[in-house]
Amino acid sequence: MATSILLVNKGVNTLADTPESIYTSPTNGNGTIITAVTVANNSTSNKSYKAYIVNKDELPVNPQTPFRIVIWADIDAGTGIDGQTIPPGGSLYVEANAANAVYFTVSGKET
Repeated sequence: MATSILLVNKGVNTLADTPESIYTSPTNGNGTIITAVTVANNSTSNKSYKAYIVNKDELPVNPQTPFRIVIWADIDAGTGIDGQTIPPGGSLYVEANAANAVYFTVSGKET
């Protein structure tokens, strides 16, 4: 059985309101199971984010987490992302309403 590992350590959007890939699952195997997510807002105002899980060569269109707000100086547990499987070669995309303001930490099992 695969062990949970750190997949993303403080991944951040560099562009506001633009989905950006922060992790791609290996193409061999059965994909990656997300076991834990933390979304931190270190800014001085509330921020929002979306998260997308897409197949290989697919664009992020329909978010897994459509819209979440993270209060300033607080964290969110990534409800709706944890427990999901990223297919082989697929990616986890995130989108925030401000650049360099929301930080994503993700753990999972590459199976």
